[in-house]
Amino acid sequence: MPPSSRTPAFDRDAVEARLQDGLQALGQDLPPRTREALVDYLAELARWNAAYNLTALKDPLAMVDRHLVDSLSLRPHLEGRRILDAGTGAGLPGLVLAICEPGRRFVLVDGNGKKVRFLRHVQRVLGLDNIEPIQARLEALDLESPPDALVARALAPLPRLVDWLAPWLDRGAPLLAMKAGLEADEVGGVAAGYSVEVRSLDWPGQEAPRSLAVVRRDAG
Repeated sequence: MPPSSRTPAFDRDAVEARLQDGLQALGQDLPPRTREALVDYLAELARWNAAYNLTALKDPLAMVDRHLVDSLSLRPHLEGRRILDAGTGAGLPGLVLAICEPGRRFVLVDGNGKKVRFLRHVQRVLGLDNIEPIQARLEALDLESPPDALVARALAPLPRLVDWLAPWLDRGAPLLAMKAGLEADEVGGVAAGYSVEVRSLDWPGQEAPRSLAVVRRDAG
């Protein structure tokens, strides 16, 4: 466990208020117990981050905006029941979405061992039964049950993502790739046989525009 002496200050009331503001900006409403679980997750992330550098952000309030609220902006676009979060890191967006979507199952994949250990820790602390943390490289990932959809957040250029995830895309799972910016040449670089739809993930109070690239295998 990260030593308590290195744990950053965590003002739970301020974090809860910031989260509620973000939910209102997104037009989303969550039950009190779900909001509490999100704050619990963020508290664990801030505590572990002091020792293990799971994320570059150190300020808990900034984490609310750029981790929790940003991840939750993907909720209206989710498809299917079994979702693969490619390169989940500290659980973004998959673990955050799993807390709010108990009827879906999230397979959280990352090659970094300390990040996967953190995910398993949060799974125990929060009692989450709808996540499956896996340490693996995406290129070598072998799943017994295929995912219904794929999500990725700021992981890699779109053409590379499509190449890594082609086995699942080719079986009909759409890819929802969250991007800080999406240039035409990145979209144009996607291999032939796949379509890309670009959607906005903007919400009031956002620091910078966000985009969602929805990639599907062409029919036929």
